[in-house]
Amino acid sequence: MPTTMTAAVYHGRRDIRIEERPVPSPGPGELLLRVAAVGVCGTDAGEWDHGPVQIPTEHRHPSSGHLGPLVPGHEFSGVVEAVGEGVDPSWTGRAVASCGAVACGSCPPCGRGESNRCTSYVGVGLHRDGALAGFVTTPVASCVAIDGLGVSLDEAALCQPMAVAVHCVSRAGGVAGQTVVVLGVGGIGTFLVHALVAAGARVVAADLDPARLELARELGAHVTTRTTAGPGDLELLREALGGEELRVVFEVTGTAGGLRTALDLAVPGTRVVAVGIQARPVELDLTAITVREISLVGTNALVRETDFPRAVELVAARAGRWGILAPEVLPLGEIVDGALRPMCEGRPPAVKTLVDPWATERRQIRGGCT
Repeated sequence: MPTTMTAAVYHGRRDIRIEERPVPSPGPGELLLRVAAVGVCGTDAGEWDHGPVQIPTEHRHPSSGHLGPLVPGHEFSGVVEAVGEGVDPSWTGRAVASCGAVACGSCPPCGRGESNRCTSYVGVGLHRDGALAGFVTTPVASCVAIDGLGVSLDEAALCQPMAVAVHCVSRAGGVAGQTVVVLGVGGIGTFLVHALVAAGARVVAADLDPARLELARELGAHVTTRTTAGPGDLELLREALGGEELRVVFEVTGTAGGLRTALDLAVPGTRVVAVGIQARPVELDLTAITVREISLVGTNALVRETDFPRAVELVAARAGRWGILAPEVLPLGEIVDGALRPMCEGRPPAVKTLVDPWATERRQIRGGCT
């Protein structure tokens, strides 16, 4: 084992530096992973562009205790190099996917199976050092072994965003046999389409970008429609429904216009799941929500004990075919100019960008071999 590693370290707004750092040691209940691949998401881009929001560089995190520069990266996979106290040593050498969730397991929400609401929740790569480095420590409870599933380590890094989508589906209640609309099929929306189809829903996907709609069709969407972010979108969506009864709308864009469209589209009894995070407060017609019995539901992160294992199953079911979402894997040194900057400028290189901390140049995603 080396004693140092190369890492991307967040120091503040628009300040990520490639540095040498000590290799961490796993604590009780933890694994030390040699990182294989890391997904870069909108949260990472937001922290770089206009943060710190969650990363505790200015104020000590109350649960993790971290204060200061931090290694990001919360969607990741790797191979177990060492185990901490209380962990079965047979984990050593296994390939795993990790969601990076750290929950206490003893508070009331954890006792109800709601670890994403843990009163002392910590996110690896957000509130303590993450995976944009050669090695990372993470709870064994947040990992699923992928040996024998036919999914590659690159693909395993997609399991965390898939788990977020799985949790969105669970927040909607039963969707089997129901018609649902997904407004926005970008980073989470594409995974959401796949998770909904697997859950038995009839999916109508809507987006401004025809290329994203093509991906939605590839992932199983039954109907797609290109919206315009204009006043005619309601009619376009109603036409796309084709007379089917609408039961759920997933608003994934995180825009005020998208939320208004979702609520205006909703017929009495519809559940509206607010997936996208609004940048600022919006006005809502609560009278319409009340008299039409519309359920407005929030969703946040994932439940590692239930959502994450299901996500691993869904990613493995498409092993070898995830290049449509994440065609390239970047070296660590390109994290800013190859991923974060273009994402913030509205020109992401792909639906999902992956980073290999050990790579020296760009390469294609590896699929379906572990």
